Amino acid sequence: MIAIPGGSFFMGNDDALPLERPAHQVVLAPYCIDRFEVSVEKYKACSDGGRCKRAGTTNDWPDISAKDHKVFDPLCNVRDAEARAKHPINCVDWEMSDKFCHEQAKRLPTEAEWEFAARGPDGRKYPWGDDDPSAGFMNACGKECVAWGAKNGVDEKAMYDVDDGFATTAPVGSFPKGASRYGVEDVVGNVWEWVADYYGPYSKDEQKAPTGPAQGDERVIRGGSWNASYASWVRPTFRYKDTPSKRSYGIGFRCAL
Repeated sequence: MIAIPGGSFFMGNDDALPLERPAHQVVLAPYCIDRFEVSVEKYKACSDGGRCKRAGTTNDWPDISAKDHKVFDPLCNVRDAEARAKHPINCVDWEMSDKFCHEQAKRLPTEAEWEFAARGPDGRKYPWGDDDPSAGFMNACGKECVAWGAKNGVDEKAMYDVDDGFATTAPVGSFPKGASRYGVEDVVGNVWEWVADYYGPYSKDEQKAPTGPAQGDERVIRGGSWNASYASWVRPTFRYKDTPSKRSYGIGFRCAL
């Protein structure tokens, strides 16, 4: 894990999408967060020991189609746990992710903790700074992702016009150049990450250690995934939400403490 010193920052982005607005001051105490997304081998050790549910071998979301199953189920990394041991675990829902963290005497990070670890206090656009996203910084959609989509009948749009080396997920830690100022890796791209909070709109008021709404129907996911097509998706301020029961090839997690 990496020790994050805590401090004050402006969470969100006034110049971005409605989900990211308004920017508001947040103060956090020191905490720790995993350097990497939880890998297949680490999650499997927990499930093999009877302390976690087995990761999904299929995707599950409302109205999933037969074509979606055919195309995306093979991407559940636990299906080839030996070859993809270092890849991020995916096809796990929010409760499975939360349970794993608690079994390690950790927890899921709050949305604010996730953003601060990814961005720090200086208002940078991306974890690595203000340079535009490129294949050297992260695993998102390049030529390899578009080619994978064409082969599988999925329309994927490239964020950058080069090959980043990984058609789908990459082993965690494959893009050290894209680490945040604190050394947190793969915090954007590769897989989206569940965080602790229910989704709710932002307030402009200053907050200390916010934990999100007390209840809700959707949980927040952060960071974008290997098929992220737009630079906006990999801004540390970008937020999305999903049904907590969703199991997806594109969602994993990391833990905090």
